Amino acid sequence: MTETTTASGFSRDALERVAAARGDGARVRERAFAEFEAMPMPSPETEEWRYTDLRGYDLSRYVPYGPEPPAATLDDVDPGALQAVGHVGERAGLAIQHNSTVVSSNLDADVAGRGVIFTSLDEATVRYPDHVRDRLHAAVPTLRTRFTALHGAFRTGGTFVHVPRDVKVEAPLQSLTYVDRDGLAVFPHTVIVLEEGAELSFIDRYVSPDLADVLSDAVVEIYAGPNARLRYVTLQDWGTGVTHVAVQRAHVERDAQVRSLAVAFGASLSRIEAETLLTGDGGSSEMLGVYFGDGEQHYDFRSIQDHVGSQTASDLLYKGALKGSARAVYSGTVVIRAGAHKCNAYQTNRNILLSDTSKADSIPNLEILSNDPVRCGHAASVGPVDDDVLFYLQSRGIPEAEATRLVVFGFFQEVLDRITLPEIRESLERAIAAELERGGFSDAA
Repeated sequence: MTETTTASGFSRDALERVAAARGDGARVRERAFAEFEAMPMPSPETEEWRYTDLRGYDLSRYVPYGPEPPAATLDDVDPGALQAVGHVGERAGLAIQHNSTVVSSNLDADVAGRGVIFTSLDEATVRYPDHVRDRLHAAVPTLRTRFTALHGAFRTGGTFVHVPRDVKVEAPLQSLTYVDRDGLAVFPHTVIVLEEGAELSFIDRYVSPDLADVLSDAVVEIYAGPNARLRYVTLQDWGTGVTHVAVQRAHVERDAQVRSLAVAFGASLSRIEAETLLTGDGGSSEMLGVYFGDGEQHYDFRSIQDHVGSQTASDLLYKGALKGSARAVYSGTVVIRAGAHKCNAYQTNRNILLSDTSKADSIPNLEILSNDPVRCGHAASVGPVDDDVLFYLQSRGIPEAEATRLVVFGFFQEVLDRITLPEIRESLERAIAAELERGGFSDAA
C-alpha cells in the first residue's frame, strides 16, 4: 500500500506497522484512522473545549511508539518519579508498561485460580476475544473526538481485567504506565469488566520524570454488572512537559456500585473527562477528585453523572488547590433522564487559591428531564485561604506557614476521609505535604 502521511505526522505506514506488530483489530484501527484524518482538532468555540485551546497543537512532533527492550521490573523505574504517589504496596496483581510497551504482568495464583483475567489488552484481544470484542471502544467510541480516534488507531499496551460472577478480589490490582522518552505519543487503555456480584479495587498510575514533550492519550472503559462493586483510582503524576488527554466512562448496571477517585498532580496540561452512566435501577456512583497545580499547569475537568435507571444515586466531590500561575477548570453536568424515578444526585467542586496569579473556574449544570420527585443539588466555590481563619490560628501561636498548611489539609480532609484504600490516602497526604513544602508553606520555609 502506498504510504500517505496525515498532517499530524501519524502515517498509514506507521498504522500498518503497529497493527502488524500487535496482531489485533486491524479493521478497527483502519476505521479509527479514517475518523482521525476526517476530524479537526477540538475547538474552544464549542462548549466542551471552551477553556482548553488545542487548535495550534502540533501532533507532527510526536511518533507512535514501537517495541524496544524495556525496563524489566518496577525497580528500573526512577524512584523519584514515584514519590508523589507512594510505593506499590500490597496487591493482588501488577502490570507494568514502559513507554506504552507492556513489560510484565502478574496475578496472585489464588486470584487467577478463581477465574480472574488480568493481562495486557493486546494479549486479551487475541486470547479472550469473546470478553473483549463488545467492550473495547464501546463505552468510549473512537468517533468521540480526534484524540479518541487517534487512540483507537495507534493504541499499544493497555490493561484488561475480567472478574467472574460473585468473585471478590480483596487486594487491589494495579497498573503502572511509566514514560521516560521524549517525543512519544503513548496510549494507555484500561478495560475493566465485573460480572454480576463481583468486587474489585483497581489502581491506574501514570508516572514520568520531567520531560521536554510527550503526549498521553488515555482511555478507561468500565463495565460494572448487576450488584458488582468497584473501587477505581487513577493517579496522574506525569512530569512537566507531558500533555495528558483522558476519557473515563463507566457503565453501571442494576444495584451496582462504582466508586472512583481521580488524582492529578502532574503534567503541564491535563484534560480529564469522567463520566458515569447509571443504566440499571438502584445503581450508584461516587466520583471523588483531588488536584494540586503549580507553575503554569493547566487542568481541565469535565464530568457527567447520567441517570437512566430509577432509584439511582450519584455523588461527586472534586477539590483542588492552586498556586503559582496554575489554572483549573471544572465543568460538570448531572442528567436525570425522562423515565428515571426517585433519583439522588449531588455535585460539588471547591477550589482554594494559594497565590494571586492562580485561577479557577467552576461550572456546575443540572438537566432534569423527569417529572418524578428527585433530589439534586450542586455547589461550587473558588477563593483564597480565609484570612480570618489564618488570623485565628496565628493568634493561638501557630506560625503562618504551619497555619496555611493546616488550612489546606483541612480543605482536602473531606475527600481524604472518603478514601477507603489506606495506601492511597497516605500517599495523597504525602503528596499534598510535598506540594506545600515546594510552595514555601512549611516551617522550614
